[in-house]
Amino acid sequence: MNVHLTPEQEHIIKSEMKAGRFHSVEEVIGEALRALREKETSAASVAANGAQREAVREMLAFVETNRVRLEGVSVKQLIHEGHRL
Repeated sequence: MNVHLTPEQEHIIKSEMKAGRFHSVEEVIGEALRALREKETSAASVAANGAQREAVREMLAFVETNRVRLEGVSVKQLIHEGHRL
């Protein structure tokens, strides 16, 4: 595979190697790809957590609006009921 880099990208790679953080261009690119994958995974996790928080907020709002009593109801049961709606 051939990769064409901008002069700025080449400068970054050379600077990283000169500083001794990496021994080859392949190491720099490998680390950059690993960081990209980690960033994407983290972003997906944040989105999933946000969706869960929103679902909890909606359930709590429903409970408050409809004056539903939660005595003896587990979170698992609430989630199950939420999926049925």
